[in-house]
Amino acid sequence: MLWGLGLLVIVGVGFGVYARLFAGGPIGPLPGGTLSGELSTELPDDWTFANQVHNLDVESRAFRLPYSTGTWFMAYEGRIHILLPSFFVTGLESRLAADPKVRIRLAGKLYDQVAVRVDEGLQRGAILAPFVRRQMAIEISGEVRNVERPESDTPVGMTVYRLEDPAS
Repeated sequence: MLWGLGLLVIVGVGFGVYARLFAGGPIGPLPGGTLSGELSTELPDDWTFANQVHNLDVESRAFRLPYSTGTWFMAYEGRIHILLPSFFVTGLESRLAADPKVRIRLAGKLYDQVAVRVDEGLQRGAILAPFVRRQMAIEISGEVRNVERPESDTPVGMTVYRLEDPAS
């Protein structure tokens, strides 16, 4: 019994190390290390084509080891925006606060970018509306308005980062 449990722990730890160091990116919900792919020397002028994909792999090198994870995103007004909901606890937000330089993988190509936090409420709403429509097939229309929340409701925060060319 203990032998089997020990073997299970060793296999689990081994898989975690493989995912983190050698897999070339995240594996499902497990974060990975350095993203694999071809580094692109030119950035697209308009990233709208990326909306055909549902998730984006993002790599940060803010701390000792590279950290990559899949995340929600939306191309809006020609730029890619990373969407980090508060109910997904990842290390990406703290890494972006320490160092905003990231590498993204889209369709097997790697692009170097800089993440800039978007704090303007109306701009965030304009970015999130097409995302909700795309991901959840929910149509949103009308004016932005405050909706009274029940006392038992827990609001979900959404942090949005716009990705920009590091050369600009």
